[in-house]
Amino acid sequence: MLNQPNAEAPIGGDGRAMRGLIASPLRAWSGDAPLGQVFWGYGVFVSALLITAFIGALYRNDIWIQEALLLAFLAYTVWILTAIWRCSEAGTSVWHMIARLLTFTWAANTLLVAGFLQLNLLETALGL
Repeated sequence: MLNQPNAEAPIGGDGRAMRGLIASPLRAWSGDAPLGQVFWGYGVFVSALLITAFIGALYRNDIWIQEALLLAFLAYTVWILTAIWRCSEAGTSVWHMIARLLTFTWAANTLLVAGFLQLNLLETALGL
């Protein structure tokens, strides 16, 4: 069975089984990935990691790392919202519609939070 070209290798084999757990970033960007994997894997999980890194820099009072992470988070948000929007185009279920609605609220929330965080960083950098 493992000699067949499309057979999945066991975990720890050549990695094909593990790669099937989450869609590739290129498939997500083009809208060819499963919506759930993109939304939860890339959207929620990776965003939580970036936010956790930002909070760590905030507690260390490392302004330049905060600035870099804030810019990375903004760029990542543009990518993930575009990917979620494109992946949700393929379906007509209520989950696809909810995902599209959440892209608007996610974008608005990100702009507001990032804007206030940027103002705080500017105030700290200027010593105000």
